[in-house]
Amino acid sequence: MSSLSRTDRVTIAHVCQDWAAAYSAAPVNMPRNMTVRYLTDHHLEALTARHGREPIARAVAAHLDAHPEDLTAPRISHRERRTRQAERDANAVHYLKCAYRHYTASEPYEALALIDRAEMASPTYKDFSQYRRAVERKTPAFSRAHLTDANLRLRVTLPLANPHPGPPVMHHGGHLQEWVYPGRPVIEGNWLAAIPEHCTAADGLTAWIADRTVLVCTGCGLDCT
Repeated sequence: MSSLSRTDRVTIAHVCQDWAAAYSAAPVNMPRNMTVRYLTDHHLEALTARHGREPIARAVAAHLDAHPEDLTAPRISHRERRTRQAERDANAVHYLKCAYRHYTASEPYEALALIDRAEMASPTYKDFSQYRRAVERKTPAFSRAHLTDANLRLRVTLPLANPHPGPPVMHHGGHLQEWVYPGRPVIEGNWLAAIPEHCTAADGLTAWIADRTVLVCTGCGLDCT
């Protein structure tokens, strides 16, 4: 059984935002544990089929612990839920259109990063794997960077999809999304991937540089020391 991805957790957050108050608020007034049960069993069937019911129920409960306002918010109508979802879908469409521009410009890593953003905006909008497969067919095979081109200048704020600046490193690899300790630096160099979030070498391809004082990912320059 796999752990929940970021998009799984976004799906849970959206369901809680849209439906928690429908069960917890008047006139229904369900207790919290019953609200968790109904959200899990009636609105997250796809996730429970993939991960099992108990992990999803725990994730729903954890979300409501962190966001009790979802339980106390005013009830909303089906029309308001449809409007919310339409806005999420519109954001996903925007990112997919941006991804397509990078795709046609033969910039696969930027395209993949924007597909990730589209899925985070509205995880249930499309099967986003079809877009990733199309991009990956045009992505060059991974090859190690020339480590002699690397130096020890650190990049703190990294580009995500030029010209938009991105945050510090959030995870390593577009699919595995391995957690990265906050503040982990990136060494400037001639890496294949622009940022660790785009890296296709997240399976442990590393090398020592700078007289074997720094261990880096050879796909993106992430400091793995």
